[in-house]
Amino acid sequence: MPIQTASRQTLLSRWTYRYALTLLVGLLAIGAAAALWIRSDTVHERKEALKRFAVAAADRVSGDDGAVRIPDGLYEWIDGTQREYRLPGQFALAVYDADGKLVFYKAGPDKSGVGAAPAPVAPTPPDRLQASRQGDAYVLGAPVGRGKAAGALILSYSYAELARVGQNYALMSALLLSAGLLGWTIIFMLSRHLRKPIYRLRDALRQMEAGDYRIDVPADIKEKELHELLVSFGAMAARLGRLEALRTELLAGVTHELKTPVASIRGLVSAVRDEVVTGEEAAEFLDISLSQTRKLEVMIADLLEFNAFASGSVAVRSEPIDLGKLLGEVVYQWSLPDWNAGLSLAAELPREPAMIDGDAGRVQQIVVNLLNNACQAMGGSGSIKLSLAAHAGRMYEVVVEDDGPGIPEEEQERIFERYYRGAGKKLSVGGLGLGLTYSRMLAVAMGGSLALLRSSPQGTAFRLLLPKRP
Repeated sequence: MPIQTASRQTLLSRWTYRYALTLLVGLLAIGAAAALWIRSDTVHERKEALKRFAVAAADRVSGDDGAVRIPDGLYEWIDGTQREYRLPGQFALAVYDADGKLVFYKAGPDKSGVGAAPAPVAPTPPDRLQASRQGDAYVLGAPVGRGKAAGALILSYSYAELARVGQNYALMSALLLSAGLLGWTIIFMLSRHLRKPIYRLRDALRQMEAGDYRIDVPADIKEKELHELLVSFGAMAARLGRLEALRTELLAGVTHELKTPVASIRGLVSAVRDEVVTGEEAAEFLDISLSQTRKLEVMIADLLEFNAFASGSVAVRSEPIDLGKLLGEVVYQWSLPDWNAGLSLAAELPREPAMIDGDAGRVQQIVVNLLNNACQAMGGSGSIKLSLAAHAGRMYEVVVEDDGPGIPEEEQERIFERYYRGAGKKLSVGGLGLGLTYSRMLAVAMGGSLALLRSSPQGTAFRLLLPKRP
């Protein structure tokens, strides 16, 4: 599938803009919430400060005898105390005596009515601090006098001035703008930092698309996740390269394996049909043709059975089996043909039953394949040993070992790959390279495993593990 590219923008650039837009929206939302919270908190604090100021002012205009007394320098005291309580702007302040007569008045700056002299209170002064809203003004009434109220102090403050937090908004905006610029810079630098390995990955995909699976993984990537991604991608490319090579090799192998018997059958049958040979010789030619036909049938059956099992359409039975008895029968039957007369096969089997739950036919198929591989490795001459013993408490261990030349070290890790055959086996032995792969799949299906135990110039050993019957 071709790799799609953007015409004007790279995918990474689009994601960078999306992250920047998300950051902008988030900062705006945070700014709006912060502005509401700052306004609400500021209004609350200023109301409390006004209440404290009103109480202090009422005490200031209370004489020692409890009557209303306007001290000298009240204007200056109001200005100083206002700064002490951090009250911005100006406000209106009026003092009334017990009869409701205005005895002091400080006008506010607003000529539209807000901050003008509050309405005179009732002749009965308030006995406690009272707060109310009158139009656009926040009005506080405080009793004047020590003990019994001898008058009232009325303070009127503009609500617009009460909620004015312009300086705080400017500071908050500067902080949000700085955070936005910093966040966008981080996103931009991160995207530029990520662009290089992503471009390398893109080039590697294009290289694989062109059929070249030799991918060089860069070693200068410091981020652990990106490095692991590129390493995994390199391993995947190498695996795909091997599979592609195996596919090509399989095609050549199958072609060769089919071509030889087909050509032989064609020549033999043609000789009989054209009466080049007659009598007993013709019968012998037909027997050879039938033998080659059976070879083709076995090869095709192996392919079909492997593909069916790999797709999960072949079931493996689970029934009680005496593994020692079964292995004894396999060894006896395998030793009968004349073609392995040059081999010495020894079996070490326990006297007591070794019970497992499995498929007897599949176990026999695995063991026979291991014996055949050992025979082929030794060229039909040598010694093979098969042993059965308990392993790790819950498993039985079947070991098939020979004294052949061993498997080359560079081929050992690939012997269980499907369609793989070693360099020496390609030249001397026919087949499709499915025996060990299929045997391992059968072992796993029965709850066990098949592995290469060891291999050296002194011999090779395979280990088959099967679970004991509960």
